[in-house]
Amino acid sequence: MSAAPDVHEEAALLSRVRSGDAQAYGKLLEPYSPLLHHLARRLRMPGVPVAEEELVQAGYIGLMRAAQRFDSDRGVRFITYAAAWALGEMRAALRAAFEAPEMKAVSMDAASPDGGRALRDILPGDGISEEAVELRLALSRLDAQQRQVIAMRYFEDRTQAEAARLMGSSQAQVSRVERRALDRLRALLS
Repeated sequence: MSAAPDVHEEAALLSRVRSGDAQAYGKLLEPYSPLLHHLARRLRMPGVPVAEEELVQAGYIGLMRAAQRFDSDRGVRFITYAAAWALGEMRAALRAAFEAPEMKAVSMDAASPDGGRALRDILPGDGISEEAVELRLALSRLDAQQRQVIAMRYFEDRTQAEAARLMGSSQAQVSRVERRALDRLRALLS
């Protein structure tokens, strides 16, 4: 693996890419493979049938599209511009997985593991919005106890006292777990 190109080499490679040089694509994009793998690992969600490599490939598509549209006269490095394109393509791959018939049949209509409502009833709109994907990603990063409290409080409309009784803990403990979970969600979604 090679290091990211310097500004001058980057400009030359981008020029060659726009003229259709396939080798220039490889030289320009190959150094960003670790970034794509990192993003793919961050975006992976339990229960969503999208392999890390599929997300990485989607990221490469985003980088390729960015290479065609990048304007070096704007004063930013290519990767600053291209990372957003890569992330967008990866999120699109996740949305496509959510919208796949087998995923809708399994996940959208199935009750949550803790006996809550179906995901279809929880998420807004007819399809899966980008905000819903982001929320699912953030929820998947909470620990099991935090997810359970959030599910009871916000998806099942239970009070803290009811959640505490069901969990075999005190209302104060549920309050602390909920506060930590909400703080974590705010940090993840901001």
